[in-house]
Amino acid sequence: MHPKLMRGIKLYVSSIFIYALGLLLITIIPFYQTYLMENTKRYLFLLFFLYLITSPLYYFFTITETAANKPYLIMHYLKKTIFQHKFYPLNHEEKVALLFLLVKFFFLPLMLNFFLGNIAQLINAAKIQWYPFLFTLLFTIDTLMFTIGYSIELSSLKNTVKSVEPTFLGWFVALICYPPFNQIVGNYIPWGANDYINFGNPLLTTVMHIFIILLLIIYVWATLALGFKASNLTNRGIVTKFPYSLIRHPAYISKNLMWWLTLLPIITIPFALGLLFWSIIYLFRAYTEERHLSQDADYVEYKQKVQYKFIPYLY
Repeated sequence: MHPKLMRGIKLYVSSIFIYALGLLLITIIPFYQTYLMENTKRYLFLLFFLYLITSPLYYFFTITETAANKPYLIMHYLKKTIFQHKFYPLNHEEKVALLFLLVKFFFLPLMLNFFLGNIAQLINAAKIQWYPFLFTLLFTIDTLMFTIGYSIELSSLKNTVKSVEPTFLGWFVALICYPPFNQIVGNYIPWGANDYINFGNPLLTTVMHIFIILLLIIYVWATLALGFKASNLTNRGIVTKFPYSLIRHPAYISKNLMWWLTLLPIITIPFALGLLFWSIIYLFRAYTEERHLSQDADYVEYKQKVQYKFIPYLY
């Protein structure tokens, strides 16, 4: 058999095995069974089926004799370890492969669930008012881009994962912001921010809603700037387009400012302390991301050009 064809078969079989394992985990982990909508589960199986029938075109006709995807790297490592009855430390490529598969298995179901939920809300919001419609539309765009980012990794899209956050702290501050971990924290840390808060006066409410939408536009603009590179905990190449050309963490600051604005009408000491906790979490997310990305010379050069983290000309 031709070496390229054999390599393509190995990559294809490895991918099918690993992704089928991911689907199996979704069917047996209680959190996914209770949290994910039935539509989400169906679409995950549909994505797997589409991958099953379309990926051979890629693996059999565009692959090189030395090509390797992340499922193949993990399968090759397991084969080597099992058959030789010896534990080998993961090399850099194998470690990146394993960590990114963990990222994919955790975030893809959540992002797809968020996206489908936003689509359902968007239909209802269109019948209500401009603010709920725009708010939901922007989050629909955001979650769609991240769903695509977690689904696809191709060199032709320039979103190949170069490295994955290697530290416990980096993973901790990222995962705590998502279900089920943020739900657990919510049992102990009060949360008062409300996306659809009324500010007590129709004119003031309209003005504040405009400010919130503007902040959300910046947040989604940052996601669109990332494009197919959108994903947590990964370095898929450094993005320098606006709004990243002004500050290094536009999404984090815009999201936090939005939360603080929605808290103003009902602010209390417990609510303020609760939101302060989450703002500190995002500070640590920025810190760990920069520490990780600074291993890339391109990011070091980017930091020299864009000196401000959150607020232009201030900090």
